[in-house]
Amino acid sequence: MIFKYYLAAVSLCTAMGAMAADPVESRAYYSTNAGGSVGKAASVTVDGKFDDWSDDMLIATAGANDMCTTFCGSHENCVIDLYALYAAWDDSNLYLAWQCVNTGDTWARPGDGPLTDGGRIGDVPMIVTLSINPSAPGMSGRLENGNCIWREDSKSGVTFESHVDRIFYMSAKAGQGEPAMFKAVNAAGDTNYGAGCTTFKSAGIKYAMGYGFAPSHLWRQNQTAEWYNPGELKSDPSVLQSIYDPACYDNLKAGTPAGLKSHDYEYDTFYEMSIPLSVLGINRQWLEANGIGARVVGSRGESGIDCVPHDPSMVDNVFEPYGKDNSTSHEKDDFDNITYALADIAKLRQGAVVDPLPDPDPQPDPDPLPDPDPDPQPVSGNINAYLLKDGCPWSAVNAYFWDAGNANKEYLGAWPGKPTSLIAVDGVQYYHMTFDSSDVMVKPMIIFNGQGQSGDFDFINNGIYTLNGYTGRTLVNTSSVAGISADGFNVEGNCITAPGLIEVYTLQGVKVAEVCGSVSVAMPGLYIVKTAAATVKVNIR
Repeated sequence: MIFKYYLAAVSLCTAMGAMAADPVESRAYYSTNAGGSVGKAASVTVDGKFDDWSDDMLIATAGANDMCTTFCGSHENCVIDLYALYAAWDDSNLYLAWQCVNTGDTWARPGDGPLTDGGRIGDVPMIVTLSINPSAPGMSGRLENGNCIWREDSKSGVTFESHVDRIFYMSAKAGQGEPAMFKAVNAAGDTNYGAGCTTFKSAGIKYAMGYGFAPSHLWRQNQTAEWYNPGELKSDPSVLQSIYDPACYDNLKAGTPAGLKSHDYEYDTFYEMSIPLSVLGINRQWLEANGIGARVVGSRGESGIDCVPHDPSMVDNVFEPYGKDNSTSHEKDDFDNITYALADIAKLRQGAVVDPLPDPDPQPDPDPLPDPDPDPQPVSGNINAYLLKDGCPWSAVNAYFWDAGNANKEYLGAWPGKPTSLIAVDGVQYYHMTFDSSDVMVKPMIIFNGQGQSGDFDFINNGIYTLNGYTGRTLVNTSSVAGISADGFNVEGNCITAPGLIEVYTLQGVKVAEVCGSVSVAMPGLYIVKTAAATVKVNIR
């Protein structure tokens, strides 16, 4: 098993080095990994404050006052103006932060268009995209029915030609709605609200927002329409290219340009987000060896109107009329197909403004994601199953077990099995079934049932399930399970002991330890443990 991971990793290294480069935005004050900046290792408290962030964590910048509503419809509120993207990581999490600005106060009166509702961003979608494995098929941005995610028709939205394989949707007003992560469910890269959807809550993903401005610069594009001049709701279309001309920007951090009022940074909004590396199927070593890509897209609910790194699709329909109000821009309800490169995190991958770094050693897994459908393994002893309550409509759940490898022998009695208990682990609720079996279950199977029933699922001990099946994640309730003893070695917490040589590998085939007798694994997660007696996948908590 170890050698299968390693050999496949070599093929990914070759594929990543050969993949075609997307165009990289670096005109004017747009930047993508400027100077080779890819963020840095650091731990961040996700509280909406920017005291954990600094300019050396910037991976992409944009211009202020460059989105469609400043050229057409400058009287509008809910200003979505993305300016900067930051990245950091530690042993457990990927951290992202992004800066939004509202410089309407430099010309508008309090209560006018962009300063309505205190100049705050409302409950509109914010989209984060990641590219983890660019050699694998990417996501389209569409649902299986042809609509884009969080859209109820197929007439507008955001699609992706630049590779992404995780898409996160959340409200720009933190605390509203049900934010979720999406992945592809078919070869076309489409997704759905079932197997393709994981809520932030169930995955341990966090985000927060606050007010203020973090970067040391604020380059504001100055060739747009401004509503305080009578009739100036729409710019001359010829000035649209000014967003790519550095001469058309003023740095508000350096002072207030003539004819404008000073900018109050309390109109600006700062976002932070943490994503467990285990949810992405990678660890810190893999991230630092290979890098991943990121982009943030802002919308008014129908289509993208700004993003960082910038993509020209955000301004390709600025001067056409919006379907619901012809005084504003069609850019709000067009289709945006994003083609420009994402910003790289931890390592430059391709198409950057400086030469990429050499290929990583050791090489990465060609599919860094957890195996979503592993082969069921024989189990005995303490048996545990977890069904996420989030997304389950039933008020009570039974679990029915049987062994398809032993004449369909039933455990927990005949159908419908036995009732589960509702428990909470780290704030997440599960329907939990546990029992002890002296038998070895050769091919264990499970069905969850309540006001309906799930499919027939292969059973993975300690596995976390939804009604769509196994999530690829496991949970060991360490308050009731002191350790795991099997196959000639013992696990107590993060310590593995065995007679003789112990080899520990990540799921990507990277060896993290080779010692005799005992080893402590620093980072929680799934590992492959190899001893003289056996090679087994182990969950270290």
